[in-house]
Amino acid sequence: MQERLIRIPVALMMSLPLSLGLGAIPGWVVGVQAQSSANPNSAPANELRVFELFKQARASLDAGQYDAALRIYQQAAQLDNRNARIYSAIGFIQARREAYAEAAQAYRQAIALDNQNSNFYYALAYCLANLKDYSGAVQAYTQAIQLDPKNIQAQEGLAVVYSRQRNFVGALATYQRIVANDPKNASAHRSLGILALQQQRIPEAIAAFTQAAQLDPKSGEVRVGLAYGYLAQGNTAGAIAAANEATRLEPRNAKVNVQAGGILLSQGNLDEALAAYRRATNVEAKMVDGHIGVGDVLRTRGDSLGALVAYRQALQNQPQNPEARYKLGLALKDRGRAAEAVTELRTARQIYLSQGQGQSDEVRKINGALSQLGQ
Repeated sequence: MQERLIRIPVALMMSLPLSLGLGAIPGWVVGVQAQSSANPNSAPANELRVFELFKQARASLDAGQYDAALRIYQQAAQLDNRNARIYSAIGFIQARREAYAEAAQAYRQAIALDNQNSNFYYALAYCLANLKDYSGAVQAYTQAIQLDPKNIQAQEGLAVVYSRQRNFVGALATYQRIVANDPKNASAHRSLGILALQQQRIPEAIAAFTQAAQLDPKSGEVRVGLAYGYLAQGNTAGAIAAANEATRLEPRNAKVNVQAGGILLSQGNLDEALAAYRRATNVEAKMVDGHIGVGDVLRTRGDSLGALVAYRQALQNQPQNPEARYKLGLALKDRGRAAEAVTELRTARQIYLSQGQGQSDEVRKINGALSQLGQ
């Protein structure tokens, strides 16, 4: 079975997790209450007031009232400006509100008061990564790991940032360390598989996805990764089976269905591909890639009118999507509507050029289509 060079979809690479655990309130945030009297310079009356504010803030957090909790913690900081955990709580709430610059500032204040707390550096790194300050994020994640070598989340964050810097070798090595220290971490095995695929280390990728599937047998995302691995290996039957299994496991996961649909379409399984794409758009009506996929299947079948409708649906949701615009041009060309096709193709090209992709394969394809139309 001969291995093949495959292009890893951007969506698969970007699915590498970057998390602060925002689904729950970390212990190092709620633990702030226990430290209410930690400042020896606080007056007893201030300590009592701060203690009461902590209770109010915790109640607001538990109720999901983050703006109210933020105001309370900010008031507490005015009364006790030497308590690092108050600033960490402010940082957590700001990150939850996606105010990453303000969150990073709060975590820096916490670190200034307690520079031995791994969690503060980890949280700062998360905020910097979301601000696309990847160099700063690497430094903060590295410091978090130095303070707590067992901080798996910091190691995962470091690996993700390496991948966003396109330092895939560093990312791969980091995930290898993670799975060595935490062999039951399904997410890490999946991420290792994605990065191994990117490096064309196919046997390693398949092994990682297989291990992830054993640890997380209900994950469609893992099966999609495995399908790409099998495609790269030249195992078409395995790829189709894994893609179909992905949609079976997560029929209401739009991204899984779009990715599986792409694999099935690439192998000529048009009925199954169309079903996957339509499941995606049924779950998320604004899923642009799902509508484009429907159009691709219909155009492959020779249904240029149906394809045209699908591409227009994609553009209703994202008018500046150059792929949908280009493919709409092709569908119009198929139907002999040359003038309209030229307009759409030129618009698609202009969008790609505005994105700095003037030398891309996509622009070359558009130029080829325009040439066929005498342009």
